[in-house]
Order: sequence, then structure tokens, then C-alpha cells
Amino acid sequence: MSKKLLISLAVICVLVLAFVGINLKKDNVIRIAAAGYPMDEIVKIAAEDLKKEGYDVKVTVLTDYVTANVGLNAKDFDANFHQHEPFMQVFNKKNNGKLVKVKGIYDVYVGFYSKKYKNKAEIPNGAKVAIPNDVTNQDRALRILANEGLIELKPKDGLYNLNDVINTKKNFKFMAVPIPSLVQAYQEADLAFNWPSHMLKIGVHVKDALFIEKNTNGKYAVSLVAREDNKNSKKIQDLTKAMTSEKVKKFIEEKYAGQGFPVF
Repeated sequence: MSKKLLISLAVICVLVLAFVGINLKKDNVIRIAAAGYPMDEIVKIAAEDLKKEGYDVKVTVLTDYVTANVGLNAKDFDANFHQHEPFMQVFNKKNNGKLVKVKGIYDVYVGFYSKKYKNKAEIPNGAKVAIPNDVTNQDRALRILANEGLIELKPKDGLYNLNDVINTKKNFKFMAVPIPSLVQAYQEADLAFNWPSHMLKIGVHVKDALFIEKNTNGKYAVSLVAREDNKNSKKIQDLTKAMTSEKVKKFIEEKYAGQGFPVF
């Protein structure tokens, strides 16, 4: 074999190995979008285990849930962690999305809070009631009010919205606002829907809620979400395993006690 041929083969081998190395390095990066506490903390716990397996977990914290879904659908992220399945399904329908629920991680005690009143009986006639403006969580909030006997909803298949309210026992004036604005709405309204993690930021605990959602059998569990094209990949399988570890379960049970509970 000639010297020139040997040199050429050596160069090719170096280039191939470099290319493979770059791809392996790229394949070991997991990009995940997560909302704030406790989602971001859960991902950080999982990332510790994934690092031991050679992964580099890059977490992007986003408070805009739609932006997180757009990014995942566009393959800017490998997964996201901020939503329940009904929210994801509505996004898919509106945006021709290919997102899929991989695994439910935890559920929370959502409910209605009031800065002005201590119990349901004190809520006045004409009270201002703040609820989410997105389709799935507005449905959720209205169902809670109906279950508490404060409103009536017309018979309907599918998701409820404000147009489906046929009777409010106390002539409620509804304020439909984005999820991030619900904490501010709590300061202004007589009654406001919210999540315990959001309320905890202003020192309000779930035990302070006037009433909370009854059992939904995991329908609204905050879930790890990926895409149809990568849901079965080793990356996502390893990420799922790390996010359903005993360490994550212990964190939810101890640090999020009274606010939520693991569903795995």
C-alpha cells in the first residue's frame, strides 16, 4: 500500500471519528423547557442523574406555555414540562401540533382564593371572579364553580366557556385573564382561580383556598411532553426514568406537601 494512500486513509478516519464525536456529543444534549417552581426544580433533580449517564441537560424556564409548546413542536426543545394533557390537546388542534404526553409527573390542588373573604358564604352579590382565559383551564375553573353550586352550566359535550354559564347565583362579574396574571387578579378580584405554586409566591397556601377542585383522576396531571417523532427515543426514555425517580417523588411529597402529589 502506497504512502499516499495510507495518509489519505488516515485523514478519512480522523474526519469520520470527528464527525461521529460531534454527533455523539450533540445526541447527549437534552433540551427541555419548563415552567417555574416546582417544575424547574424537578428537572434539576432529574438532570443530576442524567449527568451521571453522560447527558448535558439544558433547561429553559418559560412562563408562556404556548411559547414552550411552539418551541417543542419546532424542535427547538426535546421535551417540555409545564402542562396537563387537555391543554396540550387544544394546542395540537389549533396549531397542527405533534405533541404527545409521555408521563404524568404530579397533580395539584387548584382552587379559588379570596383576599377579602374567608368562606363561600361571604362572597357578595356581584362579586368579581377571576378565571383563566385559555380554553382548558377556563373549563376547569367553571366546573369547580358549578360543583360548588355557585353557577349553572348548560348541558354540553366538550369544554365549557363563559358563554355556557346560564345562571350565577350571585350575579358574578367574570374577569378572564392569562395564567401569569391570576396572582395580580387575586389582589383585585373578590374571588380568583389559581395554582398553589403561583399563590405560594405571595405567601398564600392551598389551605387558605375557599374551595379546591375535587378528584379528577389524574386528568390534569402536570406531564412530561415530547413529540410523536421522538417520544420513543433513548433520550426521552432516560429523561422519563430520571423524572420518575425516588428522589423526584420524595421532593414532591416533602417540598410540595399539601399542594400536590406524585402520580407515578
